[in-house]
Amino acid sequence: MNTDDISYAPLKELAKEIFSGAPIYNIEKFSNSPDGIPLINIKDIVDGQIEFSNLSYLDPETINKPERFTVYPGNVIVTCRGTQLKIALVPDAIKKAIITANLIAIRVKEGLSPLFLTAYLKTKKGQRALLTNATSTNVQLVLNVSDIGEVIIPVPSVSLQEKIANLVNVTEEQYRLSIESATLYRMITNQVIIDTLDK
Repeated sequence: MNTDDISYAPLKELAKEIFSGAPIYNIEKFSNSPDGIPLINIKDIVDGQIEFSNLSYLDPETINKPERFTVYPGNVIVTCRGTQLKIALVPDAIKKAIITANLIAIRVKEGLSPLFLTAYLKTKKGQRALLTNATSTNVQLVLNVSDIGEVIIPVPSVSLQEKIANLVNVTEEQYRLSIESATLYRMITNQVIIDTLDK
């Protein structure tokens, strides 16, 4: 691949919007009822994916201007506080959700694939770039919107971005199937042990 075909730009120039989540600290506002809007927090990002089966829900009327904190499919989410840097893409299965103040969302412009951006930010080089301007201690990571906006992103051609995105999709699916198979084998093994000992 000719690296001359790759341009570079700060993320703030490639994004329509970069915004932080809602400052929600009152747990009484949360519910498990799907009648509200899903709420995404750090705990919901597992292995680079949003684990939406156990999301909390929120009545959007309990916060002021919820649209300021709303994410949609294709938005990229980055943790901005906590002990671990996590990156995930909002999947099509989540039509819209509100993110908490522990997260920052990136809504990209045309010409940059959100899946490619997510994949790059998950690489060691991408994570180093994210952490360059971060304020951190031995325990806590602190990122803000301006920090993320300054991260320099490589922008290959759209066709190459699509190839990388397709590769990521295949890899993630293989990983998911491997985890499911390993979990199934573990369950079978445990059952065999129990059945053997019960004889």
